[in-house]
Amino acid sequence: MTERNYVVFQPARSQRPYMFLYPASWEPREIVQDSFTEVFIAGPLGRDGTYTVSFSVRVSTAPAETTEGAVTDYLSRYRSASSFWEIGQNHIRVARNPAIEVRIAYTMSLPLYSVKAKQTTIREDRVFVKQGDQLCELIYAAPAEDYETWLGAFHTLVDSFAFSEEPVAMAPYRSMERVAPQPVREESPEYEAERDQGNE
Repeated sequence: MTERNYVVFQPARSQRPYMFLYPASWEPREIVQDSFTEVFIAGPLGRDGTYTVSFSVRVSTAPAETTEGAVTDYLSRYRSASSFWEIGQNHIRVARNPAIEVRIAYTMSLPLYSVKAKQTTIREDRVFVKQGDQLCELIYAAPAEDYETWLGAFHTLVDSFAFSEEPVAMAPYRSMERVAPQPVREESPEYEAERDQGNE
């Protein structure tokens, strides 16, 4: 796997402070609402040029929700998608908390609203983790043919994700010093060490 540079992201205006690493060349966009914050991080276009590879981090206030309930709701929303299938689930730990990773795939007609659109398989990983009344979703979506290319970068985001009780004094993320953590593969001991046995 090619070594990649990463930068630290920390929300500028969030009352739910957290931090994570993302690829230095990707573009984050932060959305702040009363009940949630979301960071959408746009990566490169897929090989066919019709879908942007992306990560998202969404943190919402959900005191009554459990990670298991959030997974059930998520899967029920996607089951109507074209050619949907659930690839598997894993029980892992994120920021020292129990978490559930769900992997799915579905098809979309791309490019959107084009007479030349063709069915394209999208693969998505979504990790659900709860701390206190905060439910966090870490999301990776990519065309199937590009999925493995950026999977290690998503694992870096997941492994580096941390809730912080107080905002950390640091420069804005766009000017953060770049760091290059060791690439993390799905099958590597560094990633698997935090996992419990799950269904594949």
